[in-house]
Amino acid sequence: SVLIDKSKLDASNALGKLDEAERNFYEVWYEITSPPHHGTIVIGEKNLTHERPKFSQFNLHKNGIIYVHDDSETIHDNFTFDVWLIPKGKPAQRPQNADYIVSEIFNITVTPVNDRPPVLKTGSPRLKVVKGDTVTLDPENLYVEDQDTPPEELFYTVISKPKNGFLALEGQLNKSVSTFTQADVNHGRVHFVQNGEPSSSVIYFSITDGFHRPLYKLFSIEVENITISVVNNTGLTLLQGQTTVILTFENLAAVTNERDAPIKYLVTSPPSHGSVMVMKEPVTHFDQEDLHFGRVFYNMSDLSSPRDCFEFTVFTSESNLTNQVVNITVKPLIHLGEHVRIPDGIPVKLRKDVLDATELASLSASDPIFEILEPPKHGKLVKITFDLGGASHSVESFSFRDVEQGRVAIEENINFHSIYANTTAARYNVTAVHPLNDSFVFLLKAANVQPAMGEFVYLVLPYDPITGKHILTEPTKLPTLNRTTNSMYPPSHIDPSTRPHRTTSKLKPRNRWGNHTRSRTTGPHVPRTTVDKFDPSPKNTLVRMESLPRPASDPLLIILPLLACLLLIVILVVLILVFRHRREKRAHPAMIQDLTGNPGEDILARGPYLGQPERSLTVPTVIVTPLAPSCPDSPVLQEVHDAALVPAIEQAV
Repeated sequence: SVLIDKSKLDASNALGKLDEAERNFYEVWYEITSPPHHGTIVIGEKNLTHERPKFSQFNLHKNGIIYVHDDSETIHDNFTFDVWLIPKGKPAQRPQNADYIVSEIFNITVTPVNDRPPVLKTGSPRLKVVKGDTVTLDPENLYVEDQDTPPEELFYTVISKPKNGFLALEGQLNKSVSTFTQADVNHGRVHFVQNGEPSSSVIYFSITDGFHRPLYKLFSIEVENITISVVNNTGLTLLQGQTTVILTFENLAAVTNERDAPIKYLVTSPPSHGSVMVMKEPVTHFDQEDLHFGRVFYNMSDLSSPRDCFEFTVFTSESNLTNQVVNITVKPLIHLGEHVRIPDGIPVKLRKDVLDATELASLSASDPIFEILEPPKHGKLVKITFDLGGASHSVESFSFRDVEQGRVAIEENINFHSIYANTTAARYNVTAVHPLNDSFVFLLKAANVQPAMGEFVYLVLPYDPITGKHILTEPTKLPTLNRTTNSMYPPSHIDPSTRPHRTTSKLKPRNRWGNHTRSRTTGPHVPRTTVDKFDPSPKNTLVRMESLPRPASDPLLIILPLLACLLLIVILVVLILVFRHRREKRAHPAMIQDLTGNPGEDILARGPYLGQPERSLTVPTVIVTPLAPSCPDSPVLQEVHDAALVPAIEQAV
């Protein structure tokens, strides 16, 4: 703290603006407008820093004011004040006219005092060094702070040297030093040279600012053995039909903690179906630099295997790593459908849009063959016939031509109800049944190219043959299954995530003929399952699939033929009745001619008159030819009442 009196602050000269007779009636007042940044102003025992304190020149003359420093390491401070004149005995109010106010700055200089000892900021001073290496010390390894002492005046003194090396300054790495400063550490001029025992050790040193008691600390030195490790070994992938591929730094890379050490690779077991090459020449060794610049190749010369590998050792002058393997895999040249969805219990044809080997067929000029290595876990692959009642047979291989012609199908048989234990919940609860993944692994072969292994993955949806719909509704936009078309498509007007799942009402009217046409089309089509593309929140690409007709799986396929047969029977009966009726109508003129040919018979006595009027038979130019004139005794004539026909016959005669 320091006392500020009239010898340091005096504004009495402001009274010189007044007449000499008026000076005794005015006094000088101060107001601190900006307090000190690193201290406080005290008048008597009152701290005035947190207000806008006011005091007069009389207070300065009598007691003065005190500036108290906050003990920080700052050496400069100041405060701003205003000065004005007011008559004695009146309140110390600021004049309204700013011309009567004078503003000034009072500067304060703080003399620093070395009152704080050095403090070690590094919690546990240590250094890791590789065997035989030289490491630079930095503030992360060793840092001491003293707020009132610059780094150039903080001295380290080595009391006990380590057994695994020595400290040296930059430019003199072969000479051990025992004294250095924090400034040397901050600027990276201190190094540790490891040349002794390959074990851990410590440095015992002291730290001082030249004023306080020294600080003694231990500095640990850990020596690490030279190591090498492989950080990249992703293997190589050959596209089917391709025989050469580059081995790059992204496929294979190693690192070592040995400084500036070249890394080399030695092929200890060459590939079985090819060779490792550098610049088109077979080699047994190469450098990391060759990998970095893409000079290493793998060439497959034997096209009989879908995979290959070679074993190598990576090493430096001080370390090595053995028994490392690079795997080479042949990727099938085929386009597989992604996120394919197949209903359970329905044989679904594999089409070209999910197994497309067109490029391979064109490249090899042959029909690619699919050999099944692992069949579906919950189903089987079958070959089908085109007749409705034809039997399907499980297959172990098929050709791409079979796929193009629709002769291969997947038939899944998953008991979803037994898996989820509740059929009712599976049908009405949207979270009760979930689709299951299935797949089959195949080996794709073609002429003049190497075989390749692939896997076709698809999603199996539960399917209800009674309603013709799948019984799954999930928060994601899964497609619904149309009962009449057996096609799965996302509804365009209702979001499945916001629509409750409900079964079809039994009272709902149905088309008695069934709708065997594709959605939004008018041409006839056999029943089949199609999967249309849609774009749900998690991106799913649906691939069109076609199911085989199964008469026993859908009651409609049984009911509809019966209805058709019944309709044909009804039509046949109606036609027979119509023909008989027309034949009877044509038989009436023949009966009349027979009756007129026997006038002597007593037809009046055979029965009463029925009371039905008849048209006269004497119409001119009308000749009725009987269908059967040789049958006068036809049973039809016996049923005609003779009495009713006599008047007409007499008129004709």
